[in-house]
Amino acid sequence: MGYSSALRFQIPLMNRQTRRLAISPLWSPLVATALLVACGNDSGDSSAQEARTSTAQPTDTTPSGVPSSVGVESSSTADPAGTGTSSGPTPTTPKTTGAPSNSTAGSASVSPAAGGAGGSAPSNSSPIGEAGGPPTGGAGGTSQPTPAAGGASSVPGAGGSTATQLAEPDALVPNPIVSHIFTADPSAYVFDGRIYVYASHDPDDQSGYDMVDYHVFSSSDLANWQDHGVVLDAADIPFATKLYAPDCAYDAASGKYYLYFPDSGSTIGVAVSDDPGGPFTNPVQLVTKQTPGAADVDWLFDPTAFVDDDGEVYLYFGGGQPDTGDNARVIRLNSDMVSLKDASTTTIVVPDFFEASFLFKREGKYYFSYSTTFQNHAPTIDYMISDDPMTGFEYVGTVIPNPDGNNGNNNHHSMVEYEGQWYVFYHNRVIANRDGYSDYQRSITLDKLSWDENGHMVPVSATRGEVKQLRSVDAFQRIEAELIAGQRGIETDFAIDAGARVGVAVTDLQQGDWLAVSQLDFGQGASTLHVRASSSGGGTIEVLQGGCTGFRSDAGTVVGTCEVPATGSAENWSDVDCAVEAAGGVHDLCLRFSGDGNQLLNLDYYWFE
Repeated sequence: MGYSSALRFQIPLMNRQTRRLAISPLWSPLVATALLVACGNDSGDSSAQEARTSTAQPTDTTPSGVPSSVGVESSSTADPAGTGTSSGPTPTTPKTTGAPSNSTAGSASVSPAAGGAGGSAPSNSSPIGEAGGPPTGGAGGTSQPTPAAGGASSVPGAGGSTATQLAEPDALVPNPIVSHIFTADPSAYVFDGRIYVYASHDPDDQSGYDMVDYHVFSSSDLANWQDHGVVLDAADIPFATKLYAPDCAYDAASGKYYLYFPDSGSTIGVAVSDDPGGPFTNPVQLVTKQTPGAADVDWLFDPTAFVDDDGEVYLYFGGGQPDTGDNARVIRLNSDMVSLKDASTTTIVVPDFFEASFLFKREGKYYFSYSTTFQNHAPTIDYMISDDPMTGFEYVGTVIPNPDGNNGNNNHHSMVEYEGQWYVFYHNRVIANRDGYSDYQRSITLDKLSWDENGHMVPVSATRGEVKQLRSVDAFQRIEAELIAGQRGIETDFAIDAGARVGVAVTDLQQGDWLAVSQLDFGQGASTLHVRASSSGGGTIEVLQGGCTGFRSDAGTVVGTCEVPATGSAENWSDVDCAVEAAGGVHDLCLRFSGDGNQLLNLDYYWFE
C-alpha cells in the first residue's frame, strides 16, 4: 500500500517483541440487506501471543456522572464468571471536577491473558450509535447512521455550554485502519448506524495461517475505530482449531446476529450473539464434507451470508487450487439461520476462482466478487453480475488489482454502502513490510468505490485510500481508550473487576508510546481532562492537540500533563482530573505516555470538560 504525502500521516513502527504497529488506516465497506445483514468473508484470523479465553455477556453498570460514550454500548466483553458488567470498572464515588482525585475504585485489573491484544470493548453509557439494533441500510440502500460522535453532549464544555452541533472535520482516514494488531479478511456491514468490520487476526509470530480468534471493529466516522476485542475463540469451539475469514448476518425476526466461520478449510460453522460487537456463542456446524454437493469442494471456507429483500438467506463458500474443479458454492439457509434449507449445494461456475466469495445487491442486481488464482499473475478481486442470487452470473472484470504493498499475495475484501457512499475493504502487507514482519501479518484498508453508467464497479487503484473522515468526535463525551485512529506501542486487553471481565482497556504502555484520535471538536475549549486509569508505579500522560510525531505531519502542541498516581497495583482503578489548556475548534488529539518501567498504566476511558 503506497502512502502518499496527501494522506498526511506516517505509520509508526512496531518496535517491541510484542506487536508494535502504528497508525490505523483506511477501510470500511459493507452491504446490508432488508431483514438481515451479512458481514465478513476471507481466510485469515486472529491468534496473538496472549492466552485465549471464552466469551460471555456483560451487564451495564455505568457509574453516574460519566458522559455518553463516543463508542458503542457493546456486549462483546467476555466474562468468565458469566456476570460481567460494563466496559469499565465502577467507581465507588462519583467523578468530580477540580483537583485530581486519587481514590481507587473497586479492584479492577487488566488481565494479561484475556484473549490477545484488543480485548472486547463495550462502552457503558447510552452512547451515541449504540449497538444492538437492526441494520439501518439494506443492500444497495443508503444507510442512515446515528453519528457516534455527534449530537448533544451530556457533559458541559468549557464556559458551561453544551455541545449541540459538531464542527466538520478536515482530515483523511489513516490507512491501514487498524494498527495495534494485524488483521485480515475484512467483512464490513452497517448495523445501527455504524460500520462493523469482522476480521481475522494474524498473530505477530505466525509463519503460516494459524489464526484462532476473531476481532470486531466499528466506526461512524471511518477514521477512529473501536476495538470490540476477541468475539469468538477457537478454544470455545469443539469442532474448530483454526479460524479463517468470518462473515456476519443479522436476523430481524429474532434480533440476533450470526457469525459464520470456517475451521481452516474443513468445515463451516455458525455462532450467535445479541450484539453486533459480540461475543458470539453456541457454535454449531453448518456445512461439512458430508453436506450434499460439498464433498468435492477443495476448501470449505470463506463463508459469506446474504439476506435478500424477501427474507431468503443464502450462504456462499468454497475455494481451491485451479486444478480441482469448480469450487464456488451457494446454499439457502432456513429462517433459523443455523440450518440448511436446500437438499444440496448449487455450484457457481466462476472463471479463475480461488477463494474469498462475497455477494451484495445493488439496484436489483446481484454482485458476486471473489479472489482469482495465482496462475500467471498476482491474485486480483474480480466480479460477476446476475439477476438471480444463485445462477446466471456473467463475468465483468477486475475491481481490485493486487494492492500496492501486498507483495503479490492473497487478498480478501467486502463492499458496503454507508451514508450514500460505497466503500471497499481489503487487506495488504504495508505495516508488515515497514516493520520487518512476514507475509503472514496483514492489515485491513479502506477505499472509496464508485460506479459507471452501466452499473459496473470502477476499478479501485489499491495504492492509496484518500477517504475523508465523515464527522468529528465530541471531546466532551466519554471516549473509550480503545477508539483509535493511530498509535505506537499500545496493546488492548480485557479489564477485570472482581474476577469478571468488564470491558477493554489500553495496556502495555511504555516510555514514548502514544495513541491518537482524529479530529476532536473542543467547542470553545476545555480546561479539564478526566481519566480512568490504573497503575502499579505511576505514569504520565502528555496531552497534545494537533497531532504528534508519527501521526499526520504536525508534531502537535502540549496543552497539559496528567500525572496518574500509583493505585497500589494494576488491579485498582482511579479517577484522575487534570488541568489542561485545550484550544477551541477541531483538532487531532494525541496522548503520549512516559515514566519508568514496562507497564506504566492502563487506560480505560477519558473525556474533556
